[in-house]
Amino acid sequence: MNYRQLTYHFLTFTLLIVSVFCFNLKVFGQTYNFSYFNVPEGLPQSSVNAIYNDSRGYLWVATSGGGVAQFDGKVFKKYNEKDGLAGNIVTGIAEDKEGNMWFTSTWGGVSKYNGRNMVVLTKNDGLQNNSNNCIFIDNKDRIWIGSTSGLCYYENGFFHTLNKSFFNTSVNFITSDSKNNIWVGTTDGLIKINGKDTLYFNTENNLPSNNITSLLQNNEGNYLVGFKDAGIHKILAGSIDKDAKLEVETINSSHRVSSILEDNDKNIWYSTFNNGIYHVNISTNEIKHISKENGLETNNINTLYKDRIGNIWIGTNGSGIIRVNNTAFTYFNEIVGLNQNDIFGITHDNNENIWVATASSGIYKYNGNFSTQFTELNGLGSNTVRAITKDNKGDLWFATSKGLSKYSNGTFRNYTTKDGLPSDEIKSLLFDKRGYLWIGTNGGGLCKYDFNTFTTYTTDNGLSHNYIHSLFLDKSKNLWIGTGNGINRMSKEVITSFPVSKICNSYISSITEDAFGNIWFGTDRCLTKYDGIDFTSFTTKNGLSSDVIYLVHFHKRGHLWIGTNNGLDKFTFNSYGQVDEIKNYGLSDGFRGVECNSRAIYEDEKNNLWIGTVKGLIKYTPSEDRENVFESKTHITSVKLFFENVDWLKHSKELSKWYNLPEKIELKYNQNHLTFEFNSINLSHPEAVLYSFKLEGFDNDWFPATTKDVATYSNLPPGTYTFKVKSRNNDGVWNQQPVTFSFTIKAPFWQSWWFYLIVGLGTFYLVFRIATYKEKRQLQISKELEEKVKERTMLIEKQRDEKEILLKEIHHRVKNNMQVINSLLSIQSNYTKDEKALALFSEAQNRIRSMALIHEKMYQSGDLSKIDVQDYIISLIDDLVSSYSINCDIHLDLKIDALKFEIDTLIPIGLLLNEIISNSLKYAFKNKDKGTITIHLSEQNDNTFKLIIGDNGIGMPKGMLQKDDETLGMELIKVFVSQIDGEIKRMDKDGTYFEIIFKKRINKK
Repeated sequence: MNYRQLTYHFLTFTLLIVSVFCFNLKVFGQTYNFSYFNVPEGLPQSSVNAIYNDSRGYLWVATSGGGVAQFDGKVFKKYNEKDGLAGNIVTGIAEDKEGNMWFTSTWGGVSKYNGRNMVVLTKNDGLQNNSNNCIFIDNKDRIWIGSTSGLCYYENGFFHTLNKSFFNTSVNFITSDSKNNIWVGTTDGLIKINGKDTLYFNTENNLPSNNITSLLQNNEGNYLVGFKDAGIHKILAGSIDKDAKLEVETINSSHRVSSILEDNDKNIWYSTFNNGIYHVNISTNEIKHISKENGLETNNINTLYKDRIGNIWIGTNGSGIIRVNNTAFTYFNEIVGLNQNDIFGITHDNNENIWVATASSGIYKYNGNFSTQFTELNGLGSNTVRAITKDNKGDLWFATSKGLSKYSNGTFRNYTTKDGLPSDEIKSLLFDKRGYLWIGTNGGGLCKYDFNTFTTYTTDNGLSHNYIHSLFLDKSKNLWIGTGNGINRMSKEVITSFPVSKICNSYISSITEDAFGNIWFGTDRCLTKYDGIDFTSFTTKNGLSSDVIYLVHFHKRGHLWIGTNNGLDKFTFNSYGQVDEIKNYGLSDGFRGVECNSRAIYEDEKNNLWIGTVKGLIKYTPSEDRENVFESKTHITSVKLFFENVDWLKHSKELSKWYNLPEKIELKYNQNHLTFEFNSINLSHPEAVLYSFKLEGFDNDWFPATTKDVATYSNLPPGTYTFKVKSRNNDGVWNQQPVTFSFTIKAPFWQSWWFYLIVGLGTFYLVFRIATYKEKRQLQISKELEEKVKERTMLIEKQRDEKEILLKEIHHRVKNNMQVINSLLSIQSNYTKDEKALALFSEAQNRIRSMALIHEKMYQSGDLSKIDVQDYIISLIDDLVSSYSINCDIHLDLKIDALKFEIDTLIPIGLLLNEIISNSLKYAFKNKDKGTITIHLSEQNDNTFKLIIGDNGIGMPKGMLQKDDETLGMELIKVFVSQIDGEIKRMDKDGTYFEIIFKKRINKK
């Protein structure tokens, strides 16, 4: 092997060793957050020459071949030569005081668009040149136009050409300063025009070049001037005078500058034709280069523009337009290690280097320029690292899957179970106020290291679980321990476990404390707050972006940050410690990480947050995060009838310029189905816009906030209405005044006052005539009816009398026949001496008398259909008592409501009374001097009655009602009870008492 080969192999081996053991990779730093809009998103062409934000909120984009496009944040609406545009290569955009849009093109003249019609002005109208480079409208509403051959302006319907020799050159731009002086940049120098005179400057006045592309007056009053071939320079305002040598300070002398602007923080942005963009921080004089190397899609920039709410837009040559999104979030996509998706620990050392721990590749140190990797080959305990912390000496400690690693003065020292650790798999680390290191292990419990010995705490010492996922030290020096089975708190070496039932999930991923002393816990199912008394859960129902919480951190600026699997949330508190607002950060808000990693958050000394996500490390700078305090521009874009577009010129003489809607409109009664379409222009977060609307005259309240941008009302009654709509931007700012559209739906002629009057008078006359006729006819009919009624009444009375006589005769004959039967039974009983037979004859006679008594009451009563129950029962009892000769003083306890029953009900009741009372008279009072027979009858409710019958005698044996071998009398009692749909039961009291609940039988004719 020769020397050259040996040298080659040695160098190769050396490079290999270096690459394995310690990577030092030069990078271009942080990556910015951009949104791109090109042809696939609807832009008509990819090269952009000019951008303009009009008074209605729309963004207009001038392209090199696709015409011009109007952008509402969601959709591009294109205008080209087919729509009347002068030329498709559009070079400039401006808006006059009446809201008309003006466009310059490289051919065809100048275009003016009022929302309905495109008007083109050419050389035939006095324009200096049909090929124009730029346009500007000053505070006097003069339209300045720069062309390849000079400068002119349009005022009061006429063009005016400036004829001085230095105007006869190609114009690059036109602008004004704070004093409304007009500045013109040309390929042959700089021109200032004021009300008195015109100043011209070129290289003879100390300019570095004559080809001037842009000018901006900064907040100091000086002028920043960009040159196509000589960079960017500052001209001191005090040196600007006729024929003066300008005082020029060089910022950069080599860049090919295309545009300059000042953002809302007074910082300067300038773009170049081939080298991207430069951002100058006026507070620190720090210059950041934004290019393809840190996120920009192209370095070829034609223009920069700031819209009305402060968004920065970039017009490119070939990549469309680019929006600079929330600059609060910074990315490190090109930095090895910082772009990994498994960062679980972050901190910084005493030299302000950022350190990140990964679950697969060890740890990385980032010094702001490049990253350095440390792995097992460098002495790290394991390449799987879950946490980092720093002690008060500046040494770094790492939780690995193979023990605890300490990094000090460039070397690692590792601790394992051999040194006293309960487990080598470590999940969390924390230094307390005494400087002791607390170590949470995966299965081995909690461990304390006092730099001499390791002390272990497990479930035997009161822990609820030996898997420790998170640790936190509160202001009261309590150590909070998040485990796989709930929350533990250690105070003065005493461990308290909180019931798992108090929280939504037992897995505690992270812990923090807010300024009010509340402890917050992240779980896989909710965010939980402990106020010292009780636990409260927060979920997506409260506004969280997800219920899966991976990290919680209380920021020193007073906000609680929550990292989830679906974005980042920020809690804002009121003065009472209550949650006042929850703001979600997702992809559209600049947080491209979306899913955070467990406990991967760190706050540096400048209050910046560093967050580990599945998209790598993200830095959050609070000072760069600004709320959108500007109202979104809201418009009613269309009004339809029955879902169809309408030519409103047929309904109104006056139409609005941009949406062709009528100013005053009256609709017919059957044109009462209207659809309103509306839009809110939010160029930064169009997807977050919410609407609320109300039809005044129909709706009582505003429609709840919704993303719906259409409202339909059908079957509207005649009346005057005003449709109102307002919108809310992404930060909750609503329009102070809603946009309105008023209209009237006319009533049909049959609902007009004169129609009502005619109909009323006609109706009154018709009613009067009808009433007169009916009155006469009624008198005639009444006489005829009276005669017929008299005749009919006489006939009915005669029939009624005959019927009553007949019925009375029938009842009388039935009663007489029953008495005959009773007499026959009495005669028959004289022919037997058998006591049982005589008793049967007597019972039969009593039954017949009870029925005969009913018929007697019938023909004696004036009402042949119903009988007075009280009168009947008294007569029946008197008859029964008199028919039995007993040596006992009988007292009758009678309580009978004033009732009347029909014969179908009364006959069973009479026979029932006969059986029970006869039994009482025969058997109840043997060997007694006196006794009481009770009969109570009362109405309970509709058609239901209660009958109590009994005596206070010696009593009938119990169970008689239930016996199978019952007597005839008892069998008859049950039969009679069933005939009145009743139920009988013996009452539990001395003597023999029965309670019968029955219904009055209705005779269905």
